Amino acid sequence: MRVVPSIDISRGMAVKRVRGKDGTGLVLGDPIKIAEELREMGYISVHLVDLDAAEGKGDNVEVMERVMRRFSEVSVGGGIRDRSRLERFLSAGATKVVMSTLAFTQPYTFRRVVKGYEDRVLISVDYCDDRVLIRGWNESATSLEEAISHVNSLGVRGVIFTYVCNEGTRRGIDLNVGSYAKLIRGEKGYAGGIGSIQDLRELDRMGFDFAIVGMSLYTGVLRGVISV
Repeated sequence: MRVVPSIDISRGMAVKRVRGKDGTGLVLGDPIKIAEELREMGYISVHLVDLDAAEGKGDNVEVMERVMRRFSEVSVGGGIRDRSRLERFLSAGATKVVMSTLAFTQPYTFRRVVKGYEDRVLISVDYCDDRVLIRGWNESATSLEEAISHVNSLGVRGVIFTYVCNEGTRRGIDLNVGSYAKLIRGEKGYAGGIGSIQDLRELDRMGFDFAIVGMSLYTGVLRGVISV
């Protein structure tokens, strides 16, 4: 299983929030500098998230494009709700785009937006207490079980499960996520609460293709762990 570092960007700065709440966690600084440090550690993949776009408070497209040039494999998420934004990221070098809100609120529009790019689209199932959260984790959309059935019907590349309950806390993964992951058709990723090499090994045992690390990486707990 691959370990992929995340760079979350807000107001032009790399940050790591706790459960997505603005003003919590760490301000890491210049995203370009962070990207260069990750490259020096040996990472060739990165997961980029535009937090401002996800919340409808602006965007960080230009700095994200500069970060993307430094990696050979890039997944990009945050506020991708129309075809022009999707195509801009793909043209700039993203290998995968990550979408969430549109897939759950307007599935017909989602299908139209991703038509022809389905094999490069992942849906982020962001959840806590069996509820899937959308619009920057500010609204509840559906149950986790219903979400899995829904995303399987969309014919995209796969899913990222993001356990919002523990996101940014290093308190551990959702130990029940394996039962849901086995229902997913396609690629499977996980994020949220990863705090040890044991967490990574458990996700590998569950059959995940990749795990996204943030707080545990930037606080030195899992620094330089590229695969398990």
